Amino acid sequence: MYFNNKPVKNILIVASDKHIGDLVLSLSAINKLKEHFNGKGFYVVIDSRYAEIIETIEGLDNVILYPRKLLQGKPFLKRLSIQSEFLRRLRNASADMAIDLHGGVASSTMTFLSGAPLRIGRSTAKRPYFYNHKITLSKGKRKLESFMQIASAVGVQGKLQFQRLNVPERRETSIRNILKNEGIKQKIPIVCIHPGSSVIYKKWTEEGFAEISDWLIAKGFQVVFVGGEDDLNEITNIISQMKYSPHNLGNKISLGELIALFKVSSLFIGNDSGPMHLADATGAPVIALFGPAGEHRWGPRSEKSIVLRGEQPCEPCKRKECQYEFKCIKTLSADDVKIAVERLIRYPDKVRMSDYTE
Repeated sequence: MYFNNKPVKNILIVASDKHIGDLVLSLSAINKLKEHFNGKGFYVVIDSRYAEIIETIEGLDNVILYPRKLLQGKPFLKRLSIQSEFLRRLRNASADMAIDLHGGVASSTMTFLSGAPLRIGRSTAKRPYFYNHKITLSKGKRKLESFMQIASAVGVQGKLQFQRLNVPERRETSIRNILKNEGIKQKIPIVCIHPGSSVIYKKWTEEGFAEISDWLIAKGFQVVFVGGEDDLNEITNIISQMKYSPHNLGNKISLGELIALFKVSSLFIGNDSGPMHLADATGAPVIALFGPAGEHRWGPRSEKSIVLRGEQPCEPCKRKECQYEFKCIKTLSADDVKIAVERLIRYPDKVRMSDYTE
């Protein structure tokens, strides 16, 4: 295969963004690129924290893990050793073409350091001078479409499709055991709630999450809180305001187990965050609570999803410097969320029952 009259035998895809949502939305492009370069050496670089996400795409055997978390807090010499080992694995791919899907500082630098003679990325990347083939992306497109536009620039064709996540059997087995140990009944509909986000201006109120959780439990649903270590304080605060007792899997399950949980859940409710994108990619019904970010670009893609916000975001948005106490999301009422829940679960086919037996 040739690109710009140059032979291409090994392809390196750099998808090492630090945000889960970006990786999830880039999976369609990665899968299309894998199919397009069938028979060639195909390598993918991702953040090591998200290895259990990339395993949901079958046939990706050459995954290079970027040790972003491992580098944090380490002395200089230790960081140098870790980075040298990563660079060795990167160069061993012997890439003829490196495609940077994200355009961040780290990913553009990796693309350059790969040694690939063909280096492709978007013209608006943080370090576009590291590429020798720049792609000007169309403005106003969905993030998913932007990734596919990069793939199309190297010859990928076909209909745009949102990549669904396949759950390996070992993850299904693991979440089955966790649910049993946590006393979560596998034949009663499960609603997963994620109250966290990486930034404050995307967070709905703790009072709102507490009210909607109590309402769901009173309706006969099992409420399961999910999230990472950074979400534990919020989860604890919400539970302390509730009159019923939900289940708390915060920081108790891996990303692979979280995906498996979403696969058997009836509904996901949460802020604009990585777990929202994961739930959406499993096909679970999603109620996404948005602040200033544009749902056209970042919202869920499933037909069984609803995006809610309070007041429209201010223009221009000052994000964390907001002088109006984040009214674009804080003014969203629990009653609005309840109405959205009833819209999604009104019909029997909208409510997932677990395939597992007691």
